[in-house]
Amino acid sequence: MQTLAIIVNYHSASLSLQAVNSVLTACVLGSLHVVVVDNSVNDRESEKLRRHLPSEVTVVSCSKNIGFGRACNLAFEAFPTDAVLLLNPDGRLLPGALPHLQETLFSKNTIGAVSPRIFWDSERRFQLPPSLPPAFFEFEFVLHDFGPIAMFSRAVDFFWRRYSIRFWKTEETFPVQNLSGGAVLLKSTAINTAGGLFDPRFFLYFEDADLFVRLKRAGFSLLMDPRAEAIHHYDQCGKENLTKKRTFMTRSHQLFIKKYHKPWKSHLKRIVALLKAKRNFKNTMMKTKCMRDDLLKQRPLPRSLQNEWLLELSPDPSFIPAAGFFGAGPWIEFPEECWKLLSPGRYFFRVGRATSFRPRLTPVTTFEKIL
Repeated sequence: MQTLAIIVNYHSASLSLQAVNSVLTACVLGSLHVVVVDNSVNDRESEKLRRHLPSEVTVVSCSKNIGFGRACNLAFEAFPTDAVLLLNPDGRLLPGALPHLQETLFSKNTIGAVSPRIFWDSERRFQLPPSLPPAFFEFEFVLHDFGPIAMFSRAVDFFWRRYSIRFWKTEETFPVQNLSGGAVLLKSTAINTAGGLFDPRFFLYFEDADLFVRLKRAGFSLLMDPRAEAIHHYDQCGKENLTKKRTFMTRSHQLFIKKYHKPWKSHLKRIVALLKAKRNFKNTMMKTKCMRDDLLKQRPLPRSLQNEWLLELSPDPSFIPAAGFFGAGPWIEFPEECWKLLSPGRYFFRVGRATSFRPRLTPVTTFEKIL
């Protein structure tokens, strides 16, 4: 079995070196070839990669920034392989992850991709959220238009929270509708059957959602294997170019919707707009605000939550998606490490029972990180 690991570097050589090391030190079934595609167009970045990476790692330096999807395509088309591991520079595999992923991926012909259980912080407190179903991307405007306190939004929040808890707590392979390209192992035959790795029209973001839609339509299943674990310090690459990254995300989101748009969805949008105008929904919610120092202090919890609680953190007041941290005891504390990982912006967190029923949530707290 041949496995190709692809890491795309963009002004993040130090992070890329750590990601490569996590792959090289992992146990592997069969042979492994690691390729780093450098989109930085920067001599210092290229030199740092070539100087510190072992000789068995292939470094491909692009003459211009060709984008994440095209960089992955470049490596996939150049090096024949049975499986492709995609790993972001700010991610790393934990020991034993890769053979579990390989074992699961090739256990059935119908499995197209499998991801590990992904943690946000190095101490493995917060788990990153399950990837949103692709259909959600076209209808998330409903949550935003109605506001988080509308009955519809609260119902969606309830069911999504219940699903997320099942996803976070599972000890068996978990079928999903979507995965993240930040840490995933894919079967090459499934990729080719689905029409290729990434659609080159997606420069950055949503190229993975598009791929997994195509894999599902080609009859392949997507799984999360909790035996395999990884850490993804989300959004740590290109932090100095956040505005540009958000622009790419908006463009890719629009491209994704246009690619999979169906006429009946336009009619649904008009109905939602009429409902909003008639009911005059207010996009507000009860909340308290806190500063950084208040956020990092220990907070007491009511007795009803102390046996086991779930702390959720989200950039969206609907908490879709949200990262989750399970704990127990009379106090909660937001870790300093996690504060440092946050990109500038407004965030929301709440605490509730670590169960899908009768969550008994504490009031939502908002805070803002400003550089």
